[in-house]
Amino acid sequence: MDQTNQEAGAAAKPKRSGKFKWLAIIFFVVLAAVAVMNLPRGFSDDLSRVGKGKPSIVFVRDKNAVQTFGILEAMNEIRDRNAGQVEFLLTDFNTPQGRKFMAANEASRVTLVLLDASGKKVKIIYPPQTAESLQQEIDGLLKPIQ
Repeated sequence: MDQTNQEAGAAAKPKRSGKFKWLAIIFFVVLAAVAVMNLPRGFSDDLSRVGKGKPSIVFVRDKNAVQTFGILEAMNEIRDRNAGQVEFLLTDFNTPQGRKFMAANEASRVTLVLLDASGKKVKIIYPPQTAESLQQEIDGLLKPIQ
């Protein structure tokens, strides 16, 4: 009987480790899904689109700053109303591309840089901002075009 108990115990261990393996895989899949769901949607980081015939709003963000989330929320609210008229772009302040953009436009972390259709800086906007205040800024940016 001791041998059969040992064999049964040996057979049970791989099942436990198999369950643990699947739980770990499921955990990491769920974690990856949550991370993807929290990425900003609809904002390109392709700054080469600036100055290509449409006004642009470039959000210089700091992923760790609380103000980032408020501005992203406000931008999400107005993005559909301005689709096709304005390029909504973002760059991270701690990347080489972000630092280069900040230096060229005298911007800082967690700011919005409004640029005209030719890519010339029109204005820098600082947080906090609401969807309404951003829409007013966009209307002012588009007024010469309309």
